[in-house]
Amino acid sequence: MSLFLDQKYLLLISNRLPLFTKKQDATYNCRCIICGDSAKKTKKARGYFFKNKNNLMYKCHNCDASMFFGTFLKNLDNQLYRQYSFEKYSEGQSLTNANSLVDVKFEQPQFKSSEEKILDKLLDRLDNLTDSNEAVEFCIKRKIPRSKFGELYYIKNIKDIVQLNDKYKASILTEEPRLVIPFYDEEGQLAGVTCRALRGEALRYITVKIKDNTPLIFGLQNIDRTKKVFVTEGALDSLFVDNCIAVSGTALSKSLRLGIEDNNLVMIFDNQPRNKEVCSIIDKNINEGHTVVIWPQSIEEKDINEMVLAGRDVKRIINENTFSGLTAKAKFIAWKRC
Repeated sequence: MSLFLDQKYLLLISNRLPLFTKKQDATYNCRCIICGDSAKKTKKARGYFFKNKNNLMYKCHNCDASMFFGTFLKNLDNQLYRQYSFEKYSEGQSLTNANSLVDVKFEQPQFKSSEEKILDKLLDRLDNLTDSNEAVEFCIKRKIPRSKFGELYYIKNIKDIVQLNDKYKASILTEEPRLVIPFYDEEGQLAGVTCRALRGEALRYITVKIKDNTPLIFGLQNIDRTKKVFVTEGALDSLFVDNCIAVSGTALSKSLRLGIEDNNLVMIFDNQPRNKEVCSIIDKNINEGHTVVIWPQSIEEKDINEMVLAGRDVKRIINENTFSGLTAKAKFIAWKRC
């Protein structure tokens, strides 16, 4: 009965726990409200409630906070805790566990300064701008989901981007506005940015690296590694696919070094059957046993964004055309002949 009571009161406070979700029987997940979990990874959730004998325990895998559910509840809502204690006492259960650990103060998390704060001072996030802004207009025309605008930035003068790394001062000489795509490493630290042209500049992309030895992989901070992880070439393409990262080029094999199970990775190359280099890379991935998307021969568009603009149901197409092994080999041979 004690476990049932713990779960009952956990559900009562669940609306106060960010990203709260039930993982399985007697196991729940949320962002840790003790440490804040992460200032950079807004979808990171490392707090867990789980069964321990006949009680729920709380454990954060970021700050290592650990306590019985009763202690957690007491520090979050003392009035509700009194009600919980009365019910537990009525059951004849001991409250020793609930009070056995040191109280934890639930205060507003204080995060360390980082390059991301510099980024927020230097740039404007798209979801904070009006539709008349040219970067926002660009994304609207490209049908990029508004829910993804918070992951993209606008810079009015590209020369200002050198404040992230002054070694680029000599190479960035123009002053046009650009769309800025940030890349974070596995620790949530800013690794670099790519600045996309908005006015048809000859140099479409300008990349500034902050960590020279860190591969630039877009969306790494948002993925759930326990689910299928899709890998695209372009960062903007990845915004149309759930649980997706992008490697900014055809070297999708960079994703293999992330510690994600091979059978959880799905490689999505651009639709370029006449590009010998792309065909060679896809063939290599298939031969190495990786799962790939082979686009139907009826599709003419080059990439996911173009397919979306053409009105295609990209998610359905991907789901229906994901292959591995001999099936992938046969589909690939037919695809590159089209």
